[in-house]
Amino acid sequence: MSNINWGNLLFGFSGRINRAKWWLTVLVTVIINVLVSVTTNAVQSTAIIGVIGLIGFVVVLWIYLAAGVKRLHDLNRTGAWLVVFLGTPLVAMIFLIASLGLTAGAQILAGQTPDSAAIAQMGMVAIITGLICLVVGIWGLIWFGCLRGTVGPNQYGPDPLEGRV
Repeated sequence: MSNINWGNLLFGFSGRINRAKWWLTVLVTVIINVLVSVTTNAVQSTAIIGVIGLIGFVVVLWIYLAAGVKRLHDLNRTGAWLVVFLGTPLVAMIFLIASLGLTAGAQILAGQTPDSAAIAQMGMVAIITGLICLVVGIWGLIWFGCLRGTVGPNQYGPDPLEGRV
């Protein structure tokens, strides 16, 4: 791994990467998140914390997208599959918030405490959306971190493990 092109690995969207390099990008994003957290905890200014947090978020998101696309290419899949892995939690969160608003929102707006049926329904919706996100997350972890890529060259480039045992 000493001949890693870090710029392409972390920020490029073309080609293929194997599981080991994908896990390396996960490690890099964890390190970035820790550095952002330590830095923001040491700073007193809310504005600087916001800027540092935004920069860290954008860099981590970019690395996630770039590594994800290349890992999907190794599996002979289009990078558009990332929409499933990013979109599912976002859609689930929107659905959860909308459902909570519809279930208990009218009662809260009327100055009432939500009844037990509304609370139970909110809990059930939260559990279902959480399970959907968990299943998609496990599916993504298996695809990105566990499955062997396509053996030999594919439409996205040469096999990153070609010539290795």
